[in-house]
Amino acid sequence: MKDENKMTIEELKQLEEEPVEVGGNAFEVNEGLCKECHEKLIKKIENRTIFGGTVTFHIIKLVCPKCGREYLDLDQAEKYDFLLTLEKASKEKPLEVLTRKITA
Repeated sequence: MKDENKMTIEELKQLEEEPVEVGGNAFEVNEGLCKECHEKLIKKIENRTIFGGTVTFHIIKLVCPKCGREYLDLDQAEKYDFLLTLEKASKEKPLEVLTRKITA
């Protein structure tokens, strides 16, 4: 008995390719609904500084006005992860030590 959800190799060979265009901002998330309370999310920019204010990160978050839950798109999540790594490193070693290690 043939599984209706599977295609044979012959059926796959008969398929045609269809070009798909993805815009530059396709991976940005600019709006949405909260998973918990289904409220419309609002955009908020959080500015975080490290190394005594010499480096500033601008993290764009979508925040639920009702429950306060915060969401990040993939790009912002990667930036936030990098920020947390640098914050941890800055607590362990001074900036001069870190920059010497990076440039070496």
